[in-house]
Amino acid sequence: MTLPTPPDFLTVTYRPDLQVLVVRWQRLITVDEMQQGYRLLLEYAAEYGCRRWLLDGRRRFNTDREGAQWMVSTFLPQLQLRLGGRTYLAYLLAPVTLRDQDADAAFPPAAYFLDKPFVGERFVEEKEALSWLLRQV
Repeated sequence: MTLPTPPDFLTVTYRPDLQVLVVRWQRLITVDEMQQGYRLLLEYAAEYGCRRWLLDGRRRFNTDREGAQWMVSTFLPQLQLRLGGRTYLAYLLAPVTLRDQDADAAFPPAAYFLDKPFVGERFVEEKEALSWLLRQV
């Protein structure tokens, strides 16, 4: 299968040595662009059979409730159907984003993920994010 080329606001690289999909948002994005980007990521993940994602949002800087609601209610439930098993999402964020109350409120608490076929965690250091992903089976 030929995968679509990512739009200018996104880079997607599959690391076969780590079995990790590395995604880097390149700029601020709209909710429509966020949805377009995540749909594309799912195509890449399905092609490679990859359930470990490193999502670098340090250049993106925006997390909003509308986008988070779409992720939780529409996008994330599709992962198990397409990928089988549990999907692990390590979000790499700028420290200022972690201190932003709106961004923090948009990200579900750890307890939310306990019975879900997906789990997300936030990091400020790429090494820590990769280490967490590599511990997931």
